[in-house]
Amino acid sequence: MLDLPGHPAELRRLTRTDPDPRVRHRADALLVLAHGRRVEETARVLGCCPKRIRVWRRRFLAEGRTGLADRPRSGRPPQLDARARAELETALAASPLAYAYPVTTWTVADLADLLKQRGWTVSRVTVSRTLAAMGYRYRRPRHDLTHRQDAEAVASAKHVLAELQKRGRLSGLDFGLSTWVSATCTLTPTWQRSGSGGASR
Repeated sequence: MLDLPGHPAELRRLTRTDPDPRVRHRADALLVLAHGRRVEETARVLGCCPKRIRVWRRRFLAEGRTGLADRPRSGRPPQLDARARAELETALAASPLAYAYPVTTWTVADLADLLKQRGWTVSRVTVSRTLAAMGYRYRRPRHDLTHRQDAEAVASAKHVLAELQKRGRLSGLDFGLSTWVSATCTLTPTWQRSGSGGASR
């Protein structure tokens, strides 16, 4: 019998009642050892490596049941550090045009490309998750653009539209064109901080 004095009863109890299946499995391995099996033989039967069984035995002797449980894990470190997040924040506060991107609204793909140029090669999924963790969300608010319409251009377009309608040359396009001429708003994608009232620009 391996040197586990006074422990077989405790190990037997753990194999039967512990709520953690990992603890039950490890206690079972040590119980086999306590009844005279060699480490290598036990590892082969249970489908694990001898080194792990020795580790479990050492930890159980030092800490009891706690030694058989998984250690707390710190988790995977974020792939984008504080500097990268600051870079994202600065970019979202500006127009992509300022960074020589031929668009007016940032996409996740463009932000991932920008980060790559700055030395952080990460996937779009990572960028998206980082933005969410930073409190940004993608929205499509409706903007009123009446004040940006050229009254003379609108009048001219209406005149052309009326002439085309008279001559029967619209052929199904009149609805689309009239909608375009009378449009007072459009959808513009923006990035916003969660809980904020305005878009980050």
